[in-house]
Amino acid sequence: MNYIYRSIMCLFIATLAGCGAGLQPVRGTVKLPDGKPAAGRQVVFEGGPEGRKVSARGDVQTDGSFELSTNKPGDGVPPGKYKVQVNPPPMINPEAAYVSPFNAKYSNFQTSGLEFEVKAGQRNEFPIQVTK
Repeated sequence: MNYIYRSIMCLFIATLAGCGAGLQPVRGTVKLPDGKPAAGRQVVFEGGPEGRKVSARGDVQTDGSFELSTNKPGDGVPPGKYKVQVNPPPMINPEAAYVSPFNAKYSNFQTSGLEFEVKAGQRNEFPIQVTK
């Protein structure tokens, strides 16, 4: 009986260690070129700890704020360096022409120029100001 209990506990601890342990809360704001909140957009972080690729997302709220999620809402991301992109809102009418209020370079990890480092035990708040 004791062997079974220890085996279950080891499995439980191993699961916790691989699934969310060490995630850090990450918050921020996204402002458009005119200073207004970028509501309806989505912020995506990609990168993470060495040897492990992580992708986290956060929807931009009406006040311009976002909170990142990796596995479940608001759980944060592991410490590490991340490239960042800001996605436009979903298209409501795919036949209508879409004109972005900010430069399209922000919608691509390679061209956005946005990079942040998430650190353990620190306040990870990142303001993002996009330009035209």
